Amino acid sequence: MEVAQEEHIKGGGKIRSFILGFNDGLISVFTLLVGIAAATLRQGNEFVILTGMAALVSGSISMGLGEYISSKSEAQYIKNEMKRERAEIKLFPEEEEEEVRQILMKWGLKGETLEGAVNTITSDTQSWIDFLIKSELGLEEPESPLIGGGITFVAFVLGSLITLFPYFIPIGLTSLIISSIISFSMLFIVGGLKTRITGGSFVKSGIEMVIVGLIGFFVSYFVGTWLEP
Repeated sequence: MEVAQEEHIKGGGKIRSFILGFNDGLISVFTLLVGIAAATLRQGNEFVILTGMAALVSGSISMGLGEYISSKSEAQYIKNEMKRERAEIKLFPEEEEEEVRQILMKWGLKGETLEGAVNTITSDTQSWIDFLIKSELGLEEPESPLIGGGITFVAFVLGSLITLFPYFIPIGLTSLIISSIISFSMLFIVGGLKTRITGGSFVKSGIEMVIVGLIGFFVSYFVGTWLEP
């Protein structure tokens, strides 16, 4: 009988970094430009483009550095925990072995199967540390903070450019309409793709992202028309 293979998504941290940067770049710049366009677009696209480029540069740097710093802090915490576990295994091997046994007992192992599993895990120090880090503390081996920050930076730029690009075409309020259609479409797609990691309904997640964009759109447009000179 053939056993079905479960599909797991690798590189979840990188995908999370991309979605975080892309969504933030798309939504933040899109809603900002809606307000600016509502107030100034009849006078030309130059101010909208200038504002969008400023938001793109400042936002991408801020998001990229923020992701790098937070990922680096998390990675340092995990490394410190691994050092602590290594020291405890060296100083208190019996107590640490008993921790492994208690965890496996909670999983339903018993008797010779339990002792065999304990012996296998504790026969290699690195496997022992990895088991306790993942099973006792719920931590995973950290991914590169530099890569995470770079992915977030690039994703923010892409999200920003998607919503900004139509304003380079001098067609008045039609630029705002095109930008909105593209932005809402991308919000739906990215919101749906997010379920590859989080699970759930593609359509429901996509609609939720569109609703967030709509709220931002109407608030920004109202403020922009209210402040229109």
